[in-house]
Amino acid sequence: MALNLFPKTVRFFELLNRQNAMLVEAADLLTRILEDFGKVDDACKRVNLVEVEADELCREISRQLSLTFITPIDREDIYRLNLAQEDSINLIKGIATRARLYGFTYIRFPARKMVRNLREMCAVTGEMICCLKDKTDVAAQVKQLKAIKGECEMLLGTGLAELHDTENLDMRAVVDIMKWTQVYDRIELAVERLDDLADAIEEVVLKNA
Repeated sequence: MALNLFPKTVRFFELLNRQNAMLVEAADLLTRILEDFGKVDDACKRVNLVEVEADELCREISRQLSLTFITPIDREDIYRLNLAQEDSINLIKGIATRARLYGFTYIRFPARKMVRNLREMCAVTGEMICCLKDKTDVAAQVKQLKAIKGECEMLLGTGLAELHDTENLDMRAVVDIMKWTQVYDRIELAVERLDDLADAIEEVVLKNA
């Protein structure tokens, strides 16, 4: 049997792209939940399945990193992008889970719009990973993503103000405010984590320019 004197090449960009596709799918399912709450159970099951697949892929990327001598970019950068995407998927799953458990009778507009923006941010980070592979500039994508994040911050302020702009609250209304506050908090965390992901990709692009 012939010996292979050269280490095998692991296509890490393909793995990161596949992981990003899972991220986009999870965000798309979350968007559907907040657009049509009648399909929340089925969509949540699918989000859970995506999260399980993404967790397996995250471990596989880490395993391949430990076995591969030559990587297309620094291994710590691959690990950082891998973890940021996995964290983002987990946060999206958390939002979907809360939307299902809390049994909302209607979805507030700021939350719905923020989740749409979240889905767009996921897609933009996918474009940035492709730019990283092709060694092209990501300035346009960074500008777009920062603008989306800024809109999310304004929507968050509007949503929280709307929650507390109510008089003569009964116990049910107070509980509803607490539930929505937690949902907004989770959406904000997901937005921040995707912003971290974009910053990480931009840094790696500049490093490898």
